[in-house]
Amino acid sequence: MEIPPPSAGGGGGGGKPDRKTTERIRREQMNKLYSHLDSLVRSAPPTGGAAAATTRPDRLGVAAEYIRQTQERVDMLREKKRELTGGGGGGSSSSSGAGAATAAAPEVEVQHLGSGLHAILFTGAPPTDGASFHRAVRAVEDAGGQVQNAHFSVAGAKAVYTIHAMIGDGYGGIERVVQRLKEAIRSN
Repeated sequence: MEIPPPSAGGGGGGGKPDRKTTERIRREQMNKLYSHLDSLVRSAPPTGGAAAATTRPDRLGVAAEYIRQTQERVDMLREKKRELTGGGGGGSSSSSGAGAATAAAPEVEVQHLGSGLHAILFTGAPPTDGASFHRAVRAVEDAGGQVQNAHFSVAGAKAVYTIHAMIGDGYGGIERVVQRLKEAIRSN
């Protein structure tokens, strides 16, 4: 028959740590959190001495100020991004009142790379699903192209498809692939 070892706390309780142990663990966790906070928020050391001389409320104040400044910087950068992306889209949206059909017309740019093809397609509106993207990839494959890489991204009110494909000489070559690609995009 085995006898369980006596509890370290000496309280004789059923496994619950005593108050002293709980407080020590809590202090260690807080010290780890403050250390982690200090590693994330690097500030200039105080002029009077070492970094340990600052009090915890001071360190929290420095961290709060750092977070506030970072948030302002992020907001400013978001606004700048919105102006830059909206600037190009803003001009087209003002002209779209006169002719919405021309603003929504897809554009196809194709670069011939020897036996390869690099196609960039701009659609007038972002897709609600990936069907038009898959149609473009399928059109390249149906026309005899081997798709090496294909992806799309949405920028503002436009979707941008990029397709890299290898094209064989048979079946009309690159011209046939480009024609099929344009037909697939315009059939949206």
